[in-house]
Amino acid sequence: MEVKLDKGDAAKVTLLKRAWDTDEAGVVHRLLEYFEKGAEGPVVDASAVSVGVVRVHARYQGHRIAAEFDPGSESVTILSGPAAGHYKSPSGAATAVLQAYNPGIAPHRNGWSFWVVDASGARLQAIRGAQTSEAGK
Repeated sequence: MEVKLDKGDAAKVTLLKRAWDTDEAGVVHRLLEYFEKGAEGPVVDASAVSVGVVRVHARYQGHRIAAEFDPGSESVTILSGPAAGHYKSPSGAATAVLQAYNPGIAPHRNGWSFWVVDASGARLQAIRGAQTSEAGK
């Protein structure tokens, strides 16, 4: 199937390709999944993340960056690579990845949508606040 885009939409697809480190088919696939599952993405069982750390990852410029998210402190530890280290927030960790792999761009990213939960494939935002909501039960 071939889709013809006007110049403005083609520029937006190009921007998403760079942001998501994928090709046109990957952009379409990701957008379709997003709308199929709803804006919040896949549902994640909060009890699965209420104890210990949650393995997460990001894909950026052909690299898979493995990390761990601590739901209690909402901090992220990048396990290896040029951005390895402990960060106070998902966004701080995302910024470190962009600075390490592509220092020529503005490195600011929303870490809650940058990181993906290994177990579910959901964006980290799907489990945001899971520990505190579980503790209140």
